[in-house]
Amino acid sequence: MRNKYQRKERKSIHKLEEVQGQELLVRVPLPMAEVWAEMQSKVEELAGQAGLQILRAILENEVGRRVGPPHRPNPSAGCVRWGKQPGYVVFAGKKIPLERPRVRTREGQEVELESYRQLQQDGKLQRAVQEGVVAGLSTRNYGRAVDNILEGYGIAKSTVSRQFVAASSNQLRVLCERRIRMP
Repeated sequence: MRNKYQRKERKSIHKLEEVQGQELLVRVPLPMAEVWAEMQSKVEELAGQAGLQILRAILENEVGRRVGPPHRPNPSAGCVRWGKQPGYVVFAGKKIPLERPRVRTREGQEVELESYRQLQQDGKLQRAVQEGVVAGLSTRNYGRAVDNILEGYGIAKSTVSRQFVAASSNQLRVLCERRIRMP
């Protein structure tokens, strides 16, 4: 009968490392592949949340450049912070809700944030839809096939169909405008 230590040793992963010219046996007590399999979804979720934090920082950076730091607006900027409102960005092939900051001129006109517009219309959603549909994925099943790293929306079959039409029409237009060379 084996004792507790022998059972643990049997499950350990053995690895050889060279330290100062000598080979040493190092024991890694956890089966790393199994640990990764259990942790992978949490790591992906964490990466998705980090990505959203970066997107929020991009928006806040543009607001700071236009208005100045929070609670200390630049009087010569000509713009002021005007709260936040619900919005979205395209991330991981789908629309992700994101509260966007608002900026207005001192006269009260809304100022469009260039970075926000870019984060909405970067074409990733269209490319993801086009690749999926070309690979044989039906528009009805697209929502189930998208990675669930973050909760999102905008992947209903009608939206997927519209995105595919938009993406493929550009390619069709380019194809039709090409010159045909005769041998």
